[in-house]
Amino acid sequence: MRAMEAHQRPGLARAALVLVLLAGPVVLTGGCAGSTGTSGRPAGPTLQAGRLTEEGLRLAVLSLADLPAGWAADTSAAARERGIGVPEPGEGPCRVLFRGPSGGGEARFARTEVGPFLVARTGSHADVDAARGALASFRAAAGQCPGFQLTEGPRAAGHRVDYHAERAEAPELGDESVAVRYVRPGTGDRPVTVVADVVHVRVGAHTVHLAQSGREDPGGGSIVPFARLALEKLRAVAAGGTPSPAGSFPGATRL
Repeated sequence: MRAMEAHQRPGLARAALVLVLLAGPVVLTGGCAGSTGTSGRPAGPTLQAGRLTEEGLRLAVLSLADLPAGWAADTSAAARERGIGVPEPGEGPCRVLFRGPSGGGEARFARTEVGPFLVARTGSHADVDAARGALASFRAAAGQCPGFQLTEGPRAAGHRVDYHAERAEAPELGDESVAVRYVRPGTGDRPVTVVADVVHVRVGAHTVHLAQSGREDPGGGSIVPFARLALEKLRAVAAGGTPSPAGSFPGATRL
């Protein structure tokens, strides 16, 4: 199926969205070309056209100071020791979805040692076409990943679990965005259902990639507010500014 273009008229965009939802787990939203973004607000400052520096990408990624109270800094080493965190499929298209852009900024967070968990990444590309290509690759990978298996839990007591794709929320973010959702249903001996959401957003030649997982909870919150925060921070850096707040809270807990 041909990807929906950002300049499509609203009626065509809605039709394409319905077709995509029927075809697989990907939900697409296209931004309007011209002087307004997807939300209809006036466009902000001009963004840097080429790649951001590594320092700029680290500055642009979410920090603990950007998150609501109750979150703590996390690390990939701590996630491996726990055996639980944002899922990391080992191979194939599913692996692509959860890894995000390489060479960019990355930050990890957790509310407790059993979740929810959040991984935020920023990326930058040589030009807008390259960034569009990155979103297209993500979209293609989502269409090829109906589900995956992995081992969760400490090494001595790890167990195989299954995640399957479900319909994702359709956020209107940046110039274009792709969202996917995977669910690990509860079972008799493990009755808790776990939901993993991923959203990949492009703004100009730059991208935001967020992945969040945790127990299914109507009051647990959406990944979209985090994506909006991350996008605004990336915009600020790409426009040559310094985002505020920047840095983490002093004495923050590290899980």
